[in-house]
Amino acid sequence: MKNTMKAGALLLAGMLALSACGSSDEPASASDSEAASASPSPTATLAVGQEQYTADELLAAVEAVNAAQGGTGEVSDDAAFRAYLTDQSLPEDIMVTPAECEGIAGFANFFGDVDQANLASVKLGSDQKLTVVSHPEASALDAQMQDNDGLLGECAEFEMGDEEFTAAGTTERLDVSTGAPQTQAFSLTMTAEGTTLSGLKVSAATGTTNIVLTNSNAADPEEASAQAAELIDAVLAELEK
Repeated sequence: MKNTMKAGALLLAGMLALSACGSSDEPASASDSEAASASPSPTATLAVGQEQYTADELLAAVEAVNAAQGGTGEVSDDAAFRAYLTDQSLPEDIMVTPAECEGIAGFANFFGDVDQANLASVKLGSDQKLTVVSHPEASALDAQMQDNDGLLGECAEFEMGDEEFTAAGTTERLDVSTGAPQTQAFSLTMTAEGTTLSGLKVSAATGTTNIVLTNSNAADPEEASAQAAELIDAVLAELEK
């Protein structure tokens, strides 16, 4: 019973984490990274993310998407979501191996440095959270997307647990398309005591702005990915108005 309870806690922690790593449709090469850093950013052709959005603009966008989904979601403005992020961390006795994969075990790391960013989020049901982060400059988001891609390659398999019990985790790149110039996606699977849970993260970057959908109950990745892309595109449409 003790192991079963701990297994459940670890599986839940893994699903709630879905944090800092992502995936791109193709692994970034050195020349790709150099080209990204050398090109002007944001570009003149962006419909969304040309400039940083205000917190009120982001809030209006997620409120509109929530309304279109039936209006029952839990909306968080910038201040509320920042408070939420400060509370999201694994218990101190939980270790992640390899150590470099610790980034996938803390929800707050999911969005990178948000000190100068504006934020808004909506929790849709018990499983999905849709978050929009807009930075002052696109360069911060470009670097994060590149780092995320490398981290995913290192953390295809990892473990999390303590001295008594360990859960196995795997990540897998997914091919998801949205209206944003860059879309990264991965599934996260956690297994312990014969129980397996699967989650999903999709991150769509456009200029200064990152739109992220996490789903902690994604047993059908294809269906969950399609729904994620639809919600992200709905946010893009609202921000473009």
